[in-house]
Amino acid sequence: MSQKQILLCDMGGTHARFAKLVQHGEYTDFKKYHLHDFPSFEDIVQQYVDETQLSFQEARFAVARTPQNGVISYKRFAGDPDYKIDFNNIKAQLKWNNLIILNDLEAGAHGVRVLGAEQSQVLIPSKTENINDHRILISVGTGAGHAGIMNGTILRTAGGHFFPIIVTEEHRKVETFIGKQKDKDLALIMEDFVSARGLRMITEYVSGQKNDHLSNSDFMEHLKEHPDASRLFFEFLGIHAQNLVSITGFYGGVYLTGGVIDYLIKYDLVDWDSFSLYFRPEMVDVVKKQLDSCPVHYVLHDELPLLGLTTL
Repeated sequence: MSQKQILLCDMGGTHARFAKLVQHGEYTDFKKYHLHDFPSFEDIVQQYVDETQLSFQEARFAVARTPQNGVISYKRFAGDPDYKIDFNNIKAQLKWNNLIILNDLEAGAHGVRVLGAEQSQVLIPSKTENINDHRILISVGTGAGHAGIMNGTILRTAGGHFFPIIVTEEHRKVETFIGKQKDKDLALIMEDFVSARGLRMITEYVSGQKNDHLSNSDFMEHLKEHPDASRLFFEFLGIHAQNLVSITGFYGGVYLTGGVIDYLIKYDLVDWDSFSLYFRPEMVDVVKKQLDSCPVHYVLHDELPLLGLTTL
């Protein structure tokens, strides 16, 4: 193991999580900060360094946005302030010799490769023998993302930034409702349905009530009163997963992670029957056999991108 101290950071849409690398698959000194509580990202990094009294020579970041020339213009939702993050300045300010920046789903996919058997749970088992070992990680949180795992290669993607797939007339009505509230300069995408804001928008459509003012826990209590919202969300999630698996041919397993999934499981608001209805629809036998071979897992490891960063 190298003697140099290496900082690990997973920066999502709402929180930044930090740790110190120990060795492959292991980290310590974990801390989590809410982005809204700091005027700049540099202040969050400095807070972690000050609190832990650690000195780092290198850093590895997993980020939810792609830097352009080392800079992220970070646009967020729900009234939180935007960030402009210049990793070049941060590296110079903290005197790091090396800085690695990965997409957060890319880092998470590296984490899936080293998950122990006890660190994931099978939600929907395979019905037939696996066709291949290629897997897909799907994260549903502030946004939506996915990455592929094929042998030793990680397939990095643009996440949920593709046109939504609509199957029923009810789905079409939800699409129209969400589309009316979307920035007209931007295309309606699958992330608008299978994300934190997507779940809230679907719930608003079902309930007829605004919910932006509710905390996550209060929103979950509100969602309990509107089971059709959960059903619709899991239908869209099933469609999302089915399309990713069918297009890529990665039938080794779907791995679900992200804050939205965590909350829905915690509050017993899942609807895996509705998910399965659209993940394994009635299709020609050869396609059905392929989809039936693909299990769906829930990742139990709380900090998958940080785990992935330990493997680089």
